[in-house]
Formats: sequence, structure tokens, C-alpha cells
Amino acid sequence: MPDVKTALLLTVLLYLPASCPIFATNYYVPSDFGSDSLYSPFGNFLSYTFDSLQLRDSFSTDNFSENLDQVVHDLTHPREAIEAEGGFERFVNRQIFPINSTYIDESSAALPNYFLHLFGGGMVFRKDLEWFRANNAAYPEGYAVTLAMTAELLQEALERETTTADDAVADFWIFRTVGIALFYNEAFAAGFMKYLDPAIWPYLQVYDVSEGELNNTGINYMYRPPKMEFFNSRLFLFTGLNTLLGLSHRTSKSDWLSWGIGAATQRVNFDTSLQAEVEPSFGLFYDRDKSLLWSLVINDTGGTHFRFNLY
Repeated sequence: MPDVKTALLLTVLLYLPASCPIFATNYYVPSDFGSDSLYSPFGNFLSYTFDSLQLRDSFSTDNFSENLDQVVHDLTHPREAIEAEGGFERFVNRQIFPINSTYIDESSAALPNYFLHLFGGGMVFRKDLEWFRANNAAYPEGYAVTLAMTAELLQEALERETTTADDAVADFWIFRTVGIALFYNEAFAAGFMKYLDPAIWPYLQVYDVSEGELNNTGINYMYRPPKMEFFNSRLFLFTGLNTLLGLSHRTSKSDWLSWGIGAATQRVNFDTSLQAEVEPSFGLFYDRDKSLLWSLVINDTGGTHFRFNLY
């Protein structure tokens, strides 16, 4: 049991104002090189919104208006959406954590909710919030929350034809909302940064005029825990629609060469067992102060056999 002084200190830390200088979160750091030199809240917004378009066989902009209307209906009638997919127990089992062994195969759908919407979405919000604060915006929290929730809404619309009716309810009302609340808390944001040393690594998305579609979309999240460093190397975790685990090797005071092996999502089908189809994948990354300089991924998401980004 913690003593009284420790308990009081933790209570004070949780309720310190956002502007308190005791915290050094640094999710947003101005940079003139690498992926961070291209960062803006609007760019972050686009990367998050269009992330699922990596899976062209599963998600698209087709029927976007109708799908958006359906998502809005699901979000404004959450009980109806949950009941349509089997009720509250199935909802919890599918979207939050396994509680029913009969439908255990559905529970794999919950894992991306934590890494993509809770932690990933929370970091996106936090980085935007710090940018608005650094640029003396009148209402930084309002701007950051509006961007975050709008991006979530639009992403759910892009996914609606393939996902279940209760998917948007979980992503929008639970995971993205809780993620924002957690990363708005100064103590949580600072602790997350201190112990996991994360970064946001988006792809360089482009619009193909000849095909009339977005290419190279996607946003990824990197974790490099300082406590797991040995011989100038650290544990390396890369998450998104591609999940890689490996090592980061320090090549200089600020530069890191990272590699990871894992599985990249190729497509998902929520009409059957809710299982995502994955393929083995390998990634190689070079960053400076967590700003990505280049990346090479073999057998990436959505059937992309070779993906190289140079920032």
C-alpha cells in the first residue's frame, strides 16, 4: 500500500493544469528534417482518416455519403446498433475483451481498437494539441478534439460497408474518447512518453490523378522503450495495420536503424468470422530523433509487396 505522501503526490499530479511546466511530454517537436518536418494537424487528420484505405479489398470511398449517414445513425442509436449485432454481451466480447467462449473467434477484432484507436488515436490528438498550444491557438483543446473526432467519424464511414454496426460505437464512443481523455491528462501523457518513447510515422500519401484514388495512405505508431535498452539497442515495436517486432540500433547520438518482423493485414471480412487475413512482413526504418528519414517494408498491408518512403 502506498503511504499518505505518495497518494497525495499522485493526486496532485493527476490534477495539475495542462500548462504546468513539470511535465515534458514532447509529442510535438518542431523539426526541419524527416517525417516531422512534414507534420501539421491537417496532415495528421488526413493520415488517420484514410488509414484503412490501405486495404483496398475491404475499404473504399464507394458509397461514402450513404455509409456516413449509416454511421451517424449507428452512433446516435448505439443500443440499436449493438442489438443488431447480437446484444451487449456479444458487443463486449467482440469490441472490448473476450467474455464469451462460444464466440471467442470474434474477440480478435478488439485488439486493433486498443493499438489504433485508444493509443494511436490518443497520440494523434496529443501531438495536435501540443502544436495548437505551441502556436498560441485560442482554443487548442477544442481544435484538437474536433479534428480527432471528425477523423474518427470519417474513418468509420470508409469502413462501414465491411464492418459490423457496433464497430463505430466502440471506436468512436469508447476507444477514441477514452484515448483523448487519457492523453489530455498530463501525468498519463508524460508517463506514456517516458516509458514507451513513442512516435507517429505516417506514410507519404499521394493522390493518383490518372486512377482517381489515394495511394500510399496509412499511419503507424512506433514504440522504443528506454528501459529495454542494451548494447546500444532497444526493443522496437511498430503498430498499425502492419505489426512488427524487432530491435532499434543506435547509430549515433540521435540516429537509429530499426528492423522488425511481423504480420501485415491484407484484408478483413466482418461478415464471417471477423478474422483478418495477414501475411508475414519485414520492415527496415531509419530515424533521427524519432523523425523518420526513410522506411522500407516488404510485403506490407493490402497486398503491397514493396513500399519505400523517403522523407
